[in-house]
Amino acid sequence: MNRRRFLGAAGVVGLGALAGCSGAVGSVAPPTVPEDQLAEGGWTKTDESEATVFEQRFGPVTVTAKSTTVTYEDEALAAEVSEKTLGQIDGTLALYSASHINFSPDLNNLPGGVGRAELLSEVRAAAEDQFEQRMRDTGLESVSKTGEAEFETDSGASPGLTTFSAEYPVGTLEYEASGETFTIEAGAIEVAGDLAVWNEGDYVVVAGGAYPGENFATTSETSLSEAITVSVDVDLGLTPDEYRREVRGLMAATE
Repeated sequence: MNRRRFLGAAGVVGLGALAGCSGAVGSVAPPTVPEDQLAEGGWTKTDESEATVFEQRFGPVTVTAKSTTVTYEDEALAAEVSEKTLGQIDGTLALYSASHINFSPDLNNLPGGVGRAELLSEVRAAAEDQFEQRMRDTGLESVSKTGEAEFETDSGASPGLTTFSAEYPVGTLEYEASGETFTIEAGAIEVAGDLAVWNEGDYVVVAGGAYPGENFATTSETSLSEAITVSVDVDLGLTPDEYRREVRGLMAATE
Protein backbone atom coordinates (compact mmCIF):
# COMPACT_ATOMS: atom_id res chain seq x y z
CA MET A 1 0.00 0.00 0.00
CA ASN A 2 1.24 3.48 -0.84
CA ARG A 3 0.83 5.10 2.57
CA ARG A 4 0.74 8.55 1.01
CA ARG A 5 -2.43 7.72 -0.91
CA PHE A 6 -5.57 8.79 0.90
CA LEU A 7 -8.23 6.61 -0.72
CA GLY A 8 -7.86 3.97 -3.39
CA ALA A 9 -9.33 4.21 -6.87
CA ALA A 10 -11.87 1.42 -6.45
CA GLY A 11 -14.51 3.49 -4.68
CA VAL A 12 -16.03 2.95 -1.27
CA VAL A 13 -19.75 2.98 -1.80
CA GLY A 14 -20.76 0.85 -4.76
CA LEU A 15 -22.73 -2.29 -3.93
CA GLY A 16 -20.92 -5.35 -5.25
CA ALA A 17 -21.99 -8.97 -5.53
CA LEU A 18 -23.26 -10.46 -2.28
CA ALA A 19 -23.50 -14.02 -3.51
CA GLY A 20 -22.25 -15.96 -6.48
CA CYS A 21 -25.17 -16.15 -8.86
CA SER A 22 -26.16 -15.29 -12.40
CA GLY A 23 -29.32 -13.23 -12.10
CA ALA A 24 -32.03 -12.93 -14.72
CA VAL A 25 -32.15 -9.14 -14.68
CA GLY A 26 -30.91 -7.56 -17.89
CA SER A 27 -28.47 -4.69 -18.19
CA VAL A 28 -29.08 -2.00 -15.56
CA ALA A 29 -28.91 1.67 -16.47
CA PRO A 30 -26.46 3.64 -14.32
CA PRO A 31 -27.87 5.98 -11.68
CA THR A 32 -28.65 9.51 -12.74
CA VAL A 33 -26.07 11.76 -11.09
CA PRO A 34 -25.74 15.58 -11.15
CA GLU A 35 -23.15 15.84 -13.93
CA ASP A 36 -22.97 19.65 -13.84
CA GLN A 37 -22.31 19.70 -10.08
CA LEU A 38 -19.66 17.03 -10.42
CA ALA A 39 -17.90 18.85 -13.27
CA GLU A 40 -17.99 22.19 -11.48
CA GLY A 41 -16.58 20.60 -8.32
CA GLY A 42 -13.61 19.05 -10.11
CA TRP A 43 -14.88 15.47 -9.90
CA THR A 44 -13.85 12.93 -12.54
CA LYS A 45 -15.58 9.64 -13.31
CA THR A 46 -13.15 6.78 -12.66
CA ASP A 47 -15.26 3.64 -12.80
CA GLU A 48 -18.55 2.11 -13.94
CA SER A 49 -19.34 -1.51 -13.21
CA GLU A 50 -22.20 -4.01 -13.03
CA ALA A 51 -22.71 -6.75 -10.46
CA THR A 52 -25.37 -9.27 -9.48
CA VAL A 53 -26.30 -8.32 -5.93
CA PHE A 54 -28.27 -11.40 -4.94
CA GLU A 55 -30.78 -14.04 -6.01
CA GLN A 56 -32.92 -15.06 -3.07
CA ARG A 57 -36.29 -16.62 -2.34
CA PHE A 58 -38.85 -14.62 -0.35
CA GLY A 59 -41.94 -16.71 0.29
CA PRO A 60 -43.20 -17.99 -3.07
CA VAL A 61 -41.08 -15.51 -5.06
CA THR A 62 -37.42 -15.72 -6.13
CA VAL A 63 -36.01 -12.21 -6.42
CA THR A 64 -32.92 -11.29 -8.43
CA ALA A 65 -31.18 -7.95 -7.95
CA LYS A 66 -28.52 -6.45 -10.20
CA SER A 67 -26.67 -3.14 -9.87
CA THR A 68 -24.69 -0.65 -11.91
CA THR A 69 -22.28 1.54 -9.96
CA VAL A 70 -20.50 4.73 -10.94
CA THR A 71 -17.57 6.20 -9.01
CA TYR A 72 -16.07 9.69 -9.09
CA GLU A 73 -12.90 11.14 -7.57
CA ASP A 74 -12.35 14.77 -6.58
CA GLU A 75 -9.25 15.31 -8.69
CA ALA A 76 -9.24 19.07 -8.09
CA LEU A 77 -8.86 18.57 -4.33
CA ALA A 78 -6.21 15.88 -4.82
CA ALA A 79 -4.16 18.17 -7.07
CA GLU A 80 -4.43 21.05 -4.61
CA VAL A 81 -3.19 18.99 -1.66
CA SER A 82 -0.41 17.38 -3.71
CA GLU A 83 0.85 20.82 -4.69
CA LYS A 84 0.72 22.09 -1.11
CA THR A 85 2.68 19.10 0.22
CA LEU A 86 5.18 18.99 -2.69
CA GLY A 87 3.85 15.59 -3.69
CA GLN A 88 4.16 14.02 -0.23
CA ILE A 89 0.41 13.38 -0.09
CA ASP A 90 -0.47 12.34 -3.62
CA GLY A 91 -3.71 10.52 -4.24
CA THR A 92 -7.48 10.59 -4.04
CA LEU A 93 -8.80 12.65 -1.13
CA ALA A 94 -12.54 12.40 -1.73
CA LEU A 95 -14.79 9.90 -3.49
CA TYR A 96 -18.43 9.85 -4.54
CA SER A 97 -20.20 6.71 -5.70
CA ALA A 98 -23.76 5.65 -6.49
CA SER A 99 -25.47 2.39 -7.41
CA HIS A 100 -28.75 1.81 -9.25
CA ILE A 101 -30.29 -1.57 -8.32
CA ASN A 102 -33.00 -3.26 -10.39
CA PHE A 103 -35.08 -6.20 -9.21
CA SER A 104 -36.90 -9.04 -10.92
CA PRO A 105 -39.80 -9.27 -10.22
CA ASP A 106 -40.28 -5.52 -9.93
CA LEU A 107 -39.68 -4.40 -6.34
CA ASN A 108 -43.03 -2.60 -6.09
CA ASN A 109 -45.05 -5.36 -7.75
CA LEU A 110 -44.21 -8.34 -5.58
CA PRO A 111 -47.29 -10.47 -4.88
CA GLY A 112 -48.89 -9.00 -1.78
CA GLY A 113 -45.72 -7.03 -1.10
CA VAL A 114 -44.02 -10.27 -0.08
CA GLY A 115 -40.43 -9.65 1.00
CA ARG A 116 -40.27 -5.97 0.04
CA ALA A 117 -39.32 -4.73 3.50
CA GLU A 118 -36.85 -7.60 3.88
CA LEU A 119 -35.28 -6.78 0.52
CA LEU A 120 -34.75 -3.14 1.38
CA SER A 121 -33.37 -4.08 4.78
CA GLU A 122 -30.95 -6.57 3.23
CA VAL A 123 -29.71 -4.06 0.65
CA ARG A 124 -29.18 -1.42 3.34
CA ALA A 125 -27.29 -3.78 5.67
CA ALA A 126 -25.12 -5.09 2.84
CA ALA A 127 -24.34 -1.57 1.61
CA GLU A 128 -23.24 -0.49 5.08
CA ASP A 129 -21.06 -3.57 5.55
CA GLN A 130 -19.40 -3.09 2.17
CA PHE A 131 -18.93 0.62 2.80
CA GLU A 132 -16.96 -0.17 5.96
CA GLN A 133 -14.96 -2.96 4.31
CA ARG A 134 -14.00 -0.90 1.27
CA MET A 135 -12.80 1.91 3.51
CA ARG A 136 -10.54 -0.61 5.24
CA ASP A 137 -9.42 -2.05 1.89
CA THR A 138 -8.18 1.38 0.80
CA GLY A 139 -5.85 1.61 3.79
CA LEU A 140 -8.03 3.46 6.27
CA GLU A 141 -7.86 2.50 9.94
CA SER A 142 -10.24 2.71 12.90
CA VAL A 143 -13.25 2.53 10.58
CA SER A 144 -16.50 2.70 12.50
CA LYS A 145 -20.15 3.59 12.13
CA THR A 146 -20.76 6.78 14.11
CA GLY A 147 -24.50 7.27 13.88
CA GLU A 148 -27.36 8.48 11.73
CA ALA A 149 -28.47 11.86 10.44
CA GLU A 150 -31.51 13.31 8.74
CA PHE A 151 -31.31 13.33 4.97
CA GLU A 152 -33.80 14.08 2.22
CA THR A 153 -33.30 13.66 -1.51
CA ASP A 154 -34.28 16.23 -4.11
CA SER A 155 -36.98 13.79 -5.28
CA GLY A 156 -38.62 13.88 -1.84
CA ALA A 157 -37.42 10.60 -0.32
CA SER A 158 -36.38 10.76 3.34
CA PRO A 159 -34.11 7.76 3.90
CA GLY A 160 -31.82 9.35 6.46
CA LEU A 161 -28.15 8.50 6.21
CA THR A 162 -25.55 6.51 8.10
CA THR A 163 -22.33 8.28 9.07
CA PHE A 164 -18.86 6.79 9.41
CA SER A 165 -15.44 7.84 10.59
CA ALA A 166 -11.92 6.55 9.90
CA GLU A 167 -8.27 7.55 9.97
CA TYR A 168 -5.74 7.61 7.18
CA PRO A 169 -2.20 7.02 8.54
CA VAL A 170 0.02 9.57 6.79
CA GLY A 171 3.18 8.56 8.62
CA THR A 172 6.36 10.62 8.13
CA LEU A 173 6.70 13.45 5.63
CA GLU A 174 10.23 14.33 4.47
CA TYR A 175 11.47 17.56 2.91
CA GLU A 176 14.90 18.66 1.73
CA ALA A 177 16.01 22.27 2.29
CA SER A 178 19.46 23.90 2.40
CA GLY A 179 21.09 20.47 2.35
CA GLU A 180 19.09 19.30 5.36
CA THR A 181 16.33 16.71 5.58
CA PHE A 182 13.33 17.81 7.62
CA THR A 183 10.95 15.13 8.87
CA ILE A 184 7.42 15.68 10.09
CA GLU A 185 5.53 13.01 11.98
CA ALA A 186 2.16 13.67 10.43
CA GLY A 187 0.09 11.10 12.30
CA ALA A 188 -3.28 10.58 10.64
CA ILE A 189 -5.90 12.49 8.68
CA GLU A 190 -9.49 12.13 9.89
CA VAL A 191 -11.93 10.80 7.30
CA ALA A 192 -15.73 11.07 7.30
CA GLY A 193 -18.22 9.03 5.33
CA ASP A 194 -21.94 9.25 4.51
CA LEU A 195 -24.18 6.55 3.04
CA ALA A 196 -27.88 6.45 2.14
CA VAL A 197 -30.15 3.78 0.63
CA TRP A 198 -33.63 4.51 -0.68
CA ASN A 199 -36.40 3.29 -2.95
CA GLU A 200 -36.75 5.46 -6.07
CA GLY A 201 -39.65 4.35 -8.24
CA ASP A 202 -39.24 0.66 -9.00
CA TYR A 203 -35.54 0.51 -8.11
CA VAL A 204 -33.19 1.22 -5.21
CA VAL A 205 -30.42 3.81 -5.04
CA VAL A 206 -27.30 3.45 -2.90
CA ALA A 207 -25.26 6.66 -2.71
CA GLY A 208 -22.54 8.13 -0.57
CA GLY A 209 -18.95 9.20 -0.29
CA ALA A 210 -15.86 9.71 1.83
CA TYR A 211 -13.95 12.94 2.37
CA PRO A 212 -11.56 14.63 4.84
CA GLY A 213 -13.37 14.90 8.17
CA GLU A 214 -11.20 17.67 9.61
CA ASN A 215 -8.38 19.98 8.57
CA PHE A 216 -4.82 18.73 8.85
CA ALA A 217 -2.29 21.05 10.47
CA THR A 218 0.91 20.31 12.38
CA THR A 219 4.23 21.90 13.34
CA SER A 220 7.64 20.25 13.56
CA GLU A 221 10.92 21.66 14.88
CA THR A 222 14.38 20.57 13.73
CA SER A 223 17.64 21.66 15.39
CA LEU A 224 20.37 22.60 12.90
CA SER A 225 22.80 23.49 15.66
CA GLU A 226 22.81 24.40 19.32
CA ALA A 227 21.83 27.92 18.32
CA ILE A 228 19.51 27.35 15.37
CA THR A 229 16.12 25.65 15.41
CA VAL A 230 13.92 25.54 12.32
CA SER A 231 10.15 25.31 12.65
CA VAL A 232 8.12 23.82 9.78
CA ASP A 233 4.37 24.35 9.65
CA VAL A 234 2.01 22.24 7.55
CA ASP A 235 -1.59 23.37 7.09
CA LEU A 236 -3.56 21.75 4.27
CA GLY A 237 -6.46 24.18 4.59
CA LEU A 238 -9.03 21.41 4.36
CA THR A 239 -12.68 22.44 4.79
CA PRO A 240 -14.67 19.39 5.99
CA ASP A 241 -17.99 21.24 6.35
CA GLU A 242 -17.77 22.27 2.70
CA TYR A 243 -16.92 18.71 1.58
CA ARG A 244 -19.80 17.33 3.64
CA ARG A 245 -22.29 19.73 2.05
CA GLU A 246 -20.96 18.92 -1.39
CA VAL A 247 -21.14 15.14 -1.00
CA ARG A 248 -24.60 15.24 0.56
CA GLY A 249 -25.74 17.56 -2.23
CA LEU A 250 -24.53 15.05 -4.81
CA MET A 251 -26.34 12.28 -2.95
CA ALA A 252 -29.59 14.26 -2.79
CA ALA A 253 -29.52 14.96 -6.54
CA THR A 254 -28.90 11.32 -7.50
CA GLU A 255 -31.73 9.09 -8.74
